[in-house]
Amino acid sequence: MNVAKKIQLYHFLLNNIKEGSMKKVLSAVACAVAMGWAGSAMALTFTNVADLGGVKLAEGPVADIFYHESYNYSHATPSDFEVPWDVVTSATLTIKGYWIDSENNSVNVESTYVGTLQTGGEYGSFLWWSWDNPSVTTLDIASVFTTWTTGSDLDVTITANGAFPDGILELSSSTFSLVYENGTAPVPEPTTMLLFGTGLAGLAAVGRRRRQN
Repeated sequence: MNVAKKIQLYHFLLNNIKEGSMKKVLSAVACAVAMGWAGSAMALTFTNVADLGGVKLAEGPVADIFYHESYNYSHATPSDFEVPWDVVTSATLTIKGYWIDSENNSVNVESTYVGTLQTGGEYGSFLWWSWDNPSVTTLDIASVFTTWTTGSDLDVTITANGAFPDGILELSSSTFSLVYENGTAPVPEPTTMLLFGTGLAGLAAVGRRRRQN
């Protein structure tokens, strides 16, 4: 409720207390409760970055000697984020890497398959030239929060499906981004409390006036 409406409601309360209108005072109190306590969900943004440190993945018995076939890591989640009380507006996982073929990998979040990494990514140097052009993949992971356990980290697994040596891929970083509406019950503002208190006092005053008459 904005300030102008609160002032208007406050004067409405006072005028009807003077007139002794129980019905109108009750209506004003109900309005103050509905508008002041209902509140609105607040959109919050959370980001967590994991440095994957150049982990290399490949598949096969030879590759297992030198590389990982799959790599597990986790992202922290907001301490005040609770499902189903909070509503997920958007949730994405952005992964950077190199030497990637979209057919040689799979990404799972909370044991749910969410997609593959985008083809591309390379780095190197020659004489005085150098280049660093990672593949950047952004995956929509909002659906995983239907099975996610409140308060736990977000578990991610990237698995290599390409055989050594052609299927080697390298992971650089992973960024978890979450936008959610916090459904925690809001605390009434002081002005709302004043309206509510005035309304209750008004009801008491009107009741006493009626008994005296």
